[in-house]
Amino acid sequence: MLELRGISRRFGATHALDDVSLALSEGEVLGLVGPNGAGKSTLIKIVAGADQPDAGEILIDGKPVQFHSAHDAYAAGIRVIHQDAPLVPGFDTVENCYLGRHYPRRAGLIDRRAMREAIAEVAADIAPDLDLDLPVMFLPPAERQFVRLLRAIADKGRLLILDEPTAALPAEDAERFYEVLRRTRERGTAIVLVSHRLDEIADFCGRAVVIRDGRIVARFGTGEVKPEAMIAAMGGSTTERSTRATDTTAPRIIELDGVTAGDLSRAASLHVHAGEVMALYGLAGSGRSSLLNAIWGAIPSTGAMRLEGAAYAPRSPRDAIARGVSCVPADRHRSGLFLDQDLVFNKTLPLLSTYRRARGLPVPDTMAEHAEFLVAAERVSLTYRDPQQLARTLSGGNQQKLIFSRWANRHSRVMLLDEPTEGVDVMAKATIKEIIRTIAADGNAVLVSTSDRDEALELGDRIAVFRNGGIVRIFSRAEASAEALSAAAQSREAA
Repeated sequence: MLELRGISRRFGATHALDDVSLALSEGEVLGLVGPNGAGKSTLIKIVAGADQPDAGEILIDGKPVQFHSAHDAYAAGIRVIHQDAPLVPGFDTVENCYLGRHYPRRAGLIDRRAMREAIAEVAADIAPDLDLDLPVMFLPPAERQFVRLLRAIADKGRLLILDEPTAALPAEDAERFYEVLRRTRERGTAIVLVSHRLDEIADFCGRAVVIRDGRIVARFGTGEVKPEAMIAAMGGSTTERSTRATDTTAPRIIELDGVTAGDLSRAASLHVHAGEVMALYGLAGSGRSSLLNAIWGAIPSTGAMRLEGAAYAPRSPRDAIARGVSCVPADRHRSGLFLDQDLVFNKTLPLLSTYRRARGLPVPDTMAEHAEFLVAAERVSLTYRDPQQLARTLSGGNQQKLIFSRWANRHSRVMLLDEPTEGVDVMAKATIKEIIRTIAADGNAVLVSTSDRDEALELGDRIAVFRNGGIVRIFSRAEASAEALSAAAQSREAA
């Protein structure tokens, strides 16, 4: 159905893509993997008509085509589905599926019955249990992804390019999503799956290609798509799960007693020792992120908290920073970075007062800022061209490292991390996880909130499982397993 021959794209002296060729048939699933900045996004933009190659050609059904705009690619049946592709929250599934399409009419009016029948016919094949009449704001994350799939297929999409479709989904919801995707494939729809979750690529894709530095460096056929092989092709290595146990004799750094906040509706109590990583595992909205935000002082809370034995009740993140608490938020684009500001600005902003030339003056010491940035960037293995480049020009993994760099020059007694490796490539993940272990090894307390079960098992010395606004159970390292965590996350009884 689709063939790319010798696609190349340059941006100045940078080869974003260099002689990329691949082909895809109807009903086939191709995995596209590679580190951040490898050229995957540029390739997707070219196939989707949002960018044009400097060399090479695109063929659809064996015939050369030229996409001068996204509209041209759309007319050819190509659909790109991003993990956070916008839906209208107050519209139901049928209304969202008809956005941008011609509405059926009857007697000059929009025929809503015909709309629903058309969408219901497609939904019956791929997502028969999806509630078509409920506003999508009330659907869980996995079902909102079903709506995005349904919208693309119902509008005669022949090729789906899925960009990190399960990055924000826990394991249980990701499994449901792939069940729907299998039914989509059985309809003859071709699929390109872009994901940093290599186990999902191995499970779902018949073939895979690895792209690095703008070139395809490895191709894997049927039976060859394995995480270890793809990691090796990207130049990385696998990481083993932590086997260390919590040192219960170490002092307690942070203690929570009966805390409620936001969607943490049931009183939560836990403590984290010096040198310990506490993983908080559960679905989105289960209360784990609200617990971090309460410690960070970003939302009001009830109950009692103690930091190194002293009462702790931050009214704002400023209070938390003053007490040695640091945070890496879940959404680096909306609440983590100023994308249109340079790297030095983004690194120093939360601690700007420490860079003033003299006490009481608001003028920053730019030389000190620059020097501190260079030290911090090296500590977190940040890859960049120039300290003055904009944050938006960094890859996803390096954007996350930039946020970590804010706290690399200070002694943080408590580090709060919300989905710290979401949407970053396997090698950036390994670096970030090593940073997390180093922070804990320095005698600090680390709380990692994650919807990734394997990440909770890999990082957590203990794991607190959240469900329906409360902690269901806290596992020790010896007790924790994938099966035990999944069972606890689906249990309706709190421990």
